[in-house]
Amino acid sequence: MNDYVVIIYNGEQVSVPKEVADFLEQDRKRQQAQDKQDTRHLSKSEFETVPSGSDCVKRPVEDAALRNFQLENLRKAIAELDVQGQNLLSLRYSDALTMDEIGQIYGISKMAVSKRLKKLHEKLGSSVS
Repeated sequence: MNDYVVIIYNGEQVSVPKEVADFLEQDRKRQQAQDKQDTRHLSKSEFETVPSGSDCVKRPVEDAALRNFQLENLRKAIAELDVQGQNLLSLRYSDALTMDEIGQIYGISKMAVSKRLKKLHEKLGSSVS
């Protein structure tokens, strides 16, 4: 059902489902575009902190660094999941299937899909934070 491709990840060759490789490539391209936009934006002005509506302060450079760190941790955590976990995430988020549709594929209930996704989210959440 799923084709696997070999990608270079953190300097090592890793075999992942094609959907995961496509997702990582799209994410890399989005990040490159964001980095270019950030570079253009920062070159036009000084580094600033701008108070928002609340007491918090926006720090674009620090926020981008934190986001990149969290994304890298998420990528590592997804790569460490078993194939079924990766496929489940791919069906839900890459293919945008409903929990009912995923349940039909695996022959399980919507609730079982929900519980599996919740466990994956908890596992990924603890890896990212």
